[in-house]
Amino acid sequence: MRIRIAEASDMEACVQLAEARRALYETFEPRFWRRAANAAEMSRMWFAHLFAKEDVLALVAEIDGEVRGFLIAQPTPSPPVYDPGGRTALIDDFVVAPDQWETVGAQLLGEARQRLRAADFAQIVVVSARQDEDKTRLLESTDLSLASTWWTAVA
Repeated sequence: MRIRIAEASDMEACVQLAEARRALYETFEPRFWRRAANAAEMSRMWFAHLFAKEDVLALVAEIDGEVRGFLIAQPTPSPPVYDPGGRTALIDDFVVAPDQWETVGAQLLGEARQRLRAADFAQIVVVSARQDEDKTRLLESTDLSLASTWWTAVA
């Protein structure tokens, strides 16, 4: 497995992985995770924007030349009432192929953490659906801790 910086040529593979994950997440919570009709196109534009930003860490994992997962970490301000001791990196886009969280996911997360520590980030915040059991197992197997949950309902 090779972990490397994402390139524009990785875009379509990342969009396909994200779309498959969105379909799964929509089954977990149909209102909150409902996919927009143009979700794939919006992802292409968003990933192109993020891949080009100097302060964003965008990694892909490839096996035999095929992208099997990606992770995007971007700086995010902490709420002014909290002081985590330095900069925070938000990892919202973190997707791997089915059944590859223990391998591909673990290596992507490990590489991202190493690079973010070297860039003087104090903490990472990883977003995941509560029902995403495979991803949750990976996150629980590391030294991450559950810090927050979101609850939703019809207004």
